[in-house]
Amino acid sequence: MANSSTAAAAAYPLLVQRYGVAGVTPSSSSSSMATRVFSLPAMKLLDVNLSVEMCGNTFLETPQGLVLVLMTTSFAAGVGVPPRPTRRPGCGVLVFDLESPALLFCRVGGERWSRHGYDIGCYDLPEEYCPVPKRRQLFDVAGVGGRFYFAENKGELGTLDFTGGGGGGGGGEAVVGAIAIPVLDYFPAGQVMSSSLTFLVESRGDLFLVAIAFEGYSIGGPYDVHVFRMDFSAAAPGPAWRRATDIGDRAFLVGGDNSSGASCSASGCGVKANRIYWINGFSEDEKRNLYVFSVEDGSVETFDTFESLPGAPRQTPFWLV
Repeated sequence: MANSSTAAAAAYPLLVQRYGVAGVTPSSSSSSMATRVFSLPAMKLLDVNLSVEMCGNTFLETPQGLVLVLMTTSFAAGVGVPPRPTRRPGCGVLVFDLESPALLFCRVGGERWSRHGYDIGCYDLPEEYCPVPKRRQLFDVAGVGGRFYFAENKGELGTLDFTGGGGGGGGGEAVVGAIAIPVLDYFPAGQVMSSSLTFLVESRGDLFLVAIAFEGYSIGGPYDVHVFRMDFSAAAPGPAWRRATDIGDRAFLVGGDNSSGASCSASGCGVKANRIYWINGFSEDEKRNLYVFSVEDGSVETFDTFESLPGAPRQTPFWLV
C-alpha cells in the first residue's frame, strides 16, 4: 500500500486492528483511537496514519498492495481500481460476494466491473445441521500466470479463468475447472481427529500452500505448520505439491481477516526471512497474538500485538502490504 509519508512507507507491512462494531468508532474514544497499527519491521505499535480514503469508507485490501475503496454518494457507489504501475499489464482484480456464490472482476486500469456467478457445489454438511444444501463459495484464491487458483478439495486444485475479454476491462465468461493433484497428508502421525487452515500464496510467479494443522478439532495451539510449492511441470501423474523448507528471502503473511495470503521481500521490508507471519482469526483468545513460524525448522515465536480498548470489541486484524 503506497503512502506519501516516508515514515509510514518504511513501517509496512502492517497489521491493522479496528475496534468497535462494523467499523463504528466507540463513543468513549476519539476517532484516532478506533484503529491500532502494528508494524512488522519495527515489531511494535506505531502512530501511523492510514490513507484518508480509508477513513469512514469500506475498503478491501489485496495481497499485491492495492487497496480498493468503496466511494459512496447519495446516488451511486462503486469500487475504484487505483491507477498503479504493474509489472504484469492486464492483471485482474477479484471481489467476492460473501453472501452468495458470485464475484466482480476488473482488470487494473479498466473502466467497469463485470459480475459473474459460479457453481462449485454444496458444502458436505449433515442434513440435521443443514436441511437445505448450502452452496460453496470462493474465499482463498491466488492468481498465478494469468489464472486464478483455489483450494477445491484434498485431491484437486480449483481453477478460475476469464475468457472472451469483456469490454471496458471487465471479464468475459468465468470458467471454473479443476486440476487433479495427489492428496496431501500433513497431520501428525497417529492423530485420529484433525483440523487445519490452509492459505494459498502467490510469490514471484510461484503458487504456495501454507497449511496449519491443529490437534483434534481445537482452534488453539499447539500448531503444526507446513509450506508447499506447486510443481506444475511435474511428470505423470501431473502437477503436485512439493514440501518447501526454504522460501529464501521471503516472508508470507497469512490469517487474520484476509482471505488470501501475501508475500513480501524480507530484506526489502525489514522482516525475518524464511518465515510465516500468522494471525489466528478464528480464536477470540488469540487474535492479539502474532505467530512467526520458521519454515526451516518449524520453531515459533509469539508476540503480543494489540491491547484491549475499554467498551469496544476488537475486530479481526488484517494485513496491509
